[in-house]
Amino acid sequence: MRGRLLLAAFAAVIGTPALAASGQSATALGQAQAVIVMPIIAVSLNDLDFGSLTSSRTASGSVTVGAEGGATYAGGTSPACAGGGACAGIAPARFLVSGEAGRSYTVSAPAAITATGTLLGGGSAPALAIDSLSVHLDSHAGSVTSMGQLDDKGEDRIGVGGRLNVPAGTAAAHYRATLTIMVTYG
Repeated sequence: MRGRLLLAAFAAVIGTPALAASGQSATALGQAQAVIVMPIIAVSLNDLDFGSLTSSRTASGSVTVGAEGGATYAGGTSPACAGGGACAGIAPARFLVSGEAGRSYTVSAPAAITATGTLLGGGSAPALAIDSLSVHLDSHAGSVTSMGQLDDKGEDRIGVGGRLNVPAGTAAAHYRATLTIMVTYG
């Protein structure tokens, strides 16, 4: 029995960690890592252009430019050129995105913006709302999405469309708005 107690005491001493003596130290090695990728950038290729249009004196209306192109008129608006000719200038905003080839990214655009105007005779025109902003990514042909994929050259293109709301009796004026998009690696 005494042999068993001695063996148990010896096992207890071996099983507990040894305390470091005063002044003793230890070191360990680890690593730090980083991957640097090309920065993602977006460059404006052309502006969202609702073209030249007329406004009814009695009915409000709108013109909608699709993110992939084309325009539709509703209510008291119509194109200023017969058949939407060259003076119309209708086009979605286009942006070139570039960065690390093959990487995915997200794009965000505001839901609405405000256009400010200058009357043709001078002075400020009432602001016009641009809403229903939509995004189309060339890397996702046929669908509207907020997630894109850079191609093997590290590029993608974004189209942005929207709806310009024109109140009845809007005077002749030139309008401008700032459209800001943000692209971020996903």
